[in-house]
Amino acid sequence: MFIKSHAESLELPALEASTRRVSVHHPVYSHVLTEWKNMRAAMKGEKEVAYSLRFLDEDNYYILRDIRLRDEQGFFQIDTLVLSETFALILEVKNWYGTIVFGENGQVTRINDNQEETGFKNPVPQAKLQQHRLQKWLHSHGITNLPIEFLVVISFPSTILKAASTKNLIPANVIHNSDLFFRISEIANNFSSSSLNKLKLRDLSRAIAGAHMPKNDNVLQRFQLTSGDLLEGVFCPECGASPMRRNKRQWACGHCGCNSKDAHLAALNDYKLLIGHSISNREARRFLQVESPYVAKYILQKEGYGRVGMTKNRRYLLR
Repeated sequence: MFIKSHAESLELPALEASTRRVSVHHPVYSHVLTEWKNMRAAMKGEKEVAYSLRFLDEDNYYILRDIRLRDEQGFFQIDTLVLSETFALILEVKNWYGTIVFGENGQVTRINDNQEETGFKNPVPQAKLQQHRLQKWLHSHGITNLPIEFLVVISFPSTILKAASTKNLIPANVIHNSDLFFRISEIANNFSSSSLNKLKLRDLSRAIAGAHMPKNDNVLQRFQLTSGDLLEGVFCPECGASPMRRNKRQWACGHCGCNSKDAHLAALNDYKLLIGHSISNREARRFLQVESPYVAKYILQKEGYGRVGMTKNRRYLLR
């Protein structure tokens, strides 16, 4: 049973909005773009893993994704946590592509399609540390006898895993996603006695979900940006040009000639994701690049946004 998923996070759409609203000439644009691409790949990989986990009996397993817990060392994050009455399983999901080579002293190298090599941290010690920290966290919450296992799951089937030589081995805990269901079944067969009953298992799952501490999803703060760094205006839904001009209750693109009655909705959604969930008439005029306060008021009232405050202090609640 999935009781927490990535769908709860607005981080990906906020990063996507940033790729539109940060100029390609801005010093941080390349970092924003890379972060968005990595997050998009991570989401795709998590969906691949989630598909494999759907074959588990939902009466016997609780599945929590993207869990971030606090301990005395700070925070630790688990990509996916599988809980049962007999064991807990940490899944460290890797969205690697190309060829992954395991070498001496735990070295991990990725070779891409252009034969370029990139070194990566070995995920096995990372997962072991998560295992250690989760065990201590469970002990501090009164769960002292639940065994914890871990797997490193390569999400994409096209990724090739290799050992650098016959002296090196691919770690047994590193598997492809296609093997995940069967490996979980093997682990379950190794633990026959229950450490938790169904009620305690449910309560533990809810306690972990409740203890989750999400990261700050404020993209502007992460990249040390301000609202003044963002490109303003309504983008054309056809060609992406900006800004569109307001003319007779519709938006007109001077680049491709497209006309739209609701192109402002995407702009206001970008504002909500990056700046805030409420907007004043003045802020709307600036962000949408319209001069008339009456036009801004018409747009905001027409969309039925909730309002708080009176006259000059009025703000519209973006949904």
